[in-house]
Amino acid sequence: MRSTGGIVERPITPQAFEAIAVRSWAPVLLGAKPANLFTFRGRFVADCPDCSEERCPAADAEGEADLFAARRRALSHIVAELDEKLAREGVRCRVIAWRPFGALVYAYRPALLECHLGDDDVAGDLLCLGYPACAHARHGRGLRLAVPAWRAPFASARDEDFLSACVERLAERFTEQAVPHEVGYFLGYPAADVRGFIEHEGREFLCCGCWKVYGDVRGAQYRFARYKRCTRRAQALFAAGMSMVDLARDPARSRVA
Repeated sequence: MRSTGGIVERPITPQAFEAIAVRSWAPVLLGAKPANLFTFRGRFVADCPDCSEERCPAADAEGEADLFAARRRALSHIVAELDEKLAREGVRCRVIAWRPFGALVYAYRPALLECHLGDDDVAGDLLCLGYPACAHARHGRGLRLAVPAWRAPFASARDEDFLSACVERLAERFTEQAVPHEVGYFLGYPAADVRGFIEHEGREFLCCGCWKVYGDVRGAQYRFARYKRCTRRAQALFAAGMSMVDLARDPARSRVA
């Protein structure tokens, strides 16, 4: 490992990346959650708020700019190759933002995410933030999706265009803010909890697990427990030799109730 700026650099290899990603993405791979986001630690851009992410005079002066660029290319290549493999099993992944402390890598099941964003409460909030309008948003749509559809990357070309535009807009928002609050919608959080977090500025929540809860506590606690079971299950299977693609291929076989 190499230390740069006080941060220990992990080797950027497919094996190193997947060993970290499987823990965060487990509920997504096993079909229990629409999406997850994790930070692959390391330095990929200069820690300079006055410069663009791609080039920084200070980094150039220290001879680090080329190193950062090489690290971005290496990780982008690994994520793109994994995305190509997972896409056939109904999961997509991409780097959503580069930060001095790490790369934010996003994985999602398009069929589940599109269904969640199609709820009219969620779609309405996102529309106000410059996201594209969902052509078939309706109240209570939520995550009611037939199990066989989990494997489908998209229900239609229209859905693909809509979701791709939404994820691209989310990436833009990460260039505008450190962490845009609406990212909760893209992680499958309930609208009441995302709105409550924004309204109360992260305070006065009813309980806290994977996210801060302002609405249905019992429902959220059930989800938190299920996600933990998914993580334990996926890590055990991965350690036993099952690949991430294998985990995503048949969620019904591997997932937990």
